Amino acid sequence: MPSRGNGVTALLDNLSLRDDTREADLPYVDLLSLVGETNRCPGGKRTVLSIARRLGIGRDTKVLEIGSNTGFTSTELVKITGCTAVGVDVNPAAVAQSEMMRKSLVDSIGDRMRFHVADAASLPFEDDSFDVIVCGGANTFIQEREAAFQEYARVLRPYGFVSVTNLYYRRRPDQALQDDLRDVLGFSVPALGVEEWLEILAPAAWEMYDLKLSELAVRADHVLDAYVAELCSPERLGHIDEEQRRQVSAQWHRVMSVFNRNNAHLGFMELTLRNQEPGDEEQPELFLMPGVYDPYFEKAFVGMND
Repeated sequence: MPSRGNGVTALLDNLSLRDDTREADLPYVDLLSLVGETNRCPGGKRTVLSIARRLGIGRDTKVLEIGSNTGFTSTELVKITGCTAVGVDVNPAAVAQSEMMRKSLVDSIGDRMRFHVADAASLPFEDDSFDVIVCGGANTFIQEREAAFQEYARVLRPYGFVSVTNLYYRRRPDQALQDDLRDVLGFSVPALGVEEWLEILAPAAWEMYDLKLSELAVRADHVLDAYVAELCSPERLGHIDEEQRRQVSAQWHRVMSVFNRNNAHLGFMELTLRNQEPGDEEQPELFLMPGVYDPYFEKAFVGMND
């Protein structure tokens, strides 16, 4: 059973042992930490493998991950390609957890990555330091997004790539589901479609190189039950007492149930942007395949021929 250190005591101080477990709920980020959930990017290891193949990441590639959280994406990229990776996150606790995980790995993997506390809008790296930048949903929450993309361009080599993996709504959820999401997360989630997100996540100064869209599946109730039972089992959560474990399990089940319902409306994009050099901007492309996004004129997906 992995140890999560003395921070568990502080988390449990927020967990009341009242019968009304809804009032006793932990903040979502604390719940994630207590359960020890991997917090993968959308699509998990399949998305990481797709990024590695699509961008030709290899042993000589230098990767920067923005919003590294638990370090999943950086770690998997190093494991499957042998690249070097640096992850940054504004959350010191997430960085500490990632560094602890890194040090537990064999030297051939752990020595090829590092994690730091840093703001995407003010990156502590020299110009042209990286070949590839990867980012999950962190761009959604960056307040100074324009400054962040300027920093990406600065630390990325000329013609280097940024890979953005981001959730979007294929169809808008009803208000009840949006309210449930806000309740379990502690903040509102913008119900934006893919074209709306592209307006935000693909700045004009960047060349949109590729875009892949995928749907998320809704899992059966018995699968959800088995997943919660596994992550909240006595073997995994033996460091807390049985009543606390029961409450954590109940809250985790509620959160995952809301996420599962939300998946019926969600997809995720794998967006690839290229760092253009001034004076070498891409010429607009006219003839596109049906279903391809047109970033030049329509800002929409090209329709089928009549």
